[in-house]
Amino acid sequence: MKNLLYIPILLLLLGCDGFLDEKPSKTLDTPSSFEALQALLDNSSTMNFQPALPLILGGEYVSDDAGILALPIWQQNLYLWKSEPFQVDDLVFDWRNMYNQVQNANVILEQLELLPKTDSRWSEIRGAALFFRAHAYYNLYSLFLDGPNLESLNLNLSIPVRRSTQISLTSEFVSKEEIKSIIKEDVEEAVGLLPNQTQYPFRPSKTAAYALQARIYLAWAEYELALQAAENVLNSYRELLDYKTVNPAVSFPFELFNKEVIWQSRMGSYSFIFSQTAFQVDPDLYSRYESNDLRRSLFYVRRSNGLINYRGSYDGSNTLFTGLTTAEMLLIRAECLARDGEASLALVDLNDLLTKRYNSSFQPIRNVEGEELLKKILEERRKELVFRGTRWSDLRRLNREPAFQTTMKRTFQGQEFELAPQGRSYALPIPPRELSFVN
Repeated sequence: MKNLLYIPILLLLLGCDGFLDEKPSKTLDTPSSFEALQALLDNSSTMNFQPALPLILGGEYVSDDAGILALPIWQQNLYLWKSEPFQVDDLVFDWRNMYNQVQNANVILEQLELLPKTDSRWSEIRGAALFFRAHAYYNLYSLFLDGPNLESLNLNLSIPVRRSTQISLTSEFVSKEEIKSIIKEDVEEAVGLLPNQTQYPFRPSKTAAYALQARIYLAWAEYELALQAAENVLNSYRELLDYKTVNPAVSFPFELFNKEVIWQSRMGSYSFIFSQTAFQVDPDLYSRYESNDLRRSLFYVRRSNGLINYRGSYDGSNTLFTGLTTAEMLLIRAECLARDGEASLALVDLNDLLTKRYNSSFQPIRNVEGEELLKKILEERRKELVFRGTRWSDLRRLNREPAFQTTMKRTFQGQEFELAPQGRSYALPIPPRELSFVN
């Protein structure tokens, strides 16, 4: 399986001018069989895809002036955290690609109602469609709605929800709490429908649905629910890579679909990601890795010109991995246990992970508790999940806690730009071009 490529299903790609366009294609028949619906789900280039906007915003990399100037204006604005980044004609595919996933899921859910529920495939396909719809709305929430750090601002933001594939229906704008309710209900139902494991890691399983719950509840700062979901994952699956066995001499040390991967997805590949100068690892982030931390050499490469770039994607390439892993679940459980005062249990999870991340000189962490332990877990979370798009949601939840607040800073043409812990740019405006399709 490790050499298996993403299945290139071209059956129903979405080539829309806006997210409210008609079903994926009017020139093709609406999928009406289990095989066709599964093929639509298996279009991994559309469905197993996550926005790159959290990466641009999240402060894990730095770019030189030339790299910034090479970006489209709206991407420059995002990199510098400007409050109105989008102009009227900007094409923001990260927005529309999430709604394409929603539209695909709605097509599948509607067509399933015309097929026999007695077929064993019915529940699995419905569960997968709900999983993908929840994942898409969660990504939209993380970018365009206010997170925990902005709750005191009472912004009353909303985004469109599409509950049907019928284009004659007017789009419904809903609040953060309504979106969260939709996400929660979709994932909870998916858990009850999906099989424990699937043949291919890009297909969601029950374990993946629990893992998605854990990620989502953590982002919402609902730590008891995140703990329960992470435990549901780890009770059934907790394979970890031992980084002492990973070869640092190859260009991309980690194999696609390695045993830590619960569910596979990837980030949109913007051009700056492939530039050594435009996509440099933030020096402060790199300095956090100790000399005996194997992630220092496996995640990063130091160029002959002194630049440091990231290479540690679990996609096995320079495309960035954004999927769900057992390591992420261990860190979620450790953080939630530490917040609940269960220091000894939290340390078990943390040490289990770090034993596989450091060389043989590593000594387990002991006799740490309270805020000191929580800071250590969050530090390891930042180092472990780097360049996976999770840093942005972490900032949104942690910036409401004085002990963990971060003011991010970047420089362009001699001018310093910063994003304060409660900065308004933590919730992006809807791109104006996309609003023109809402009717």
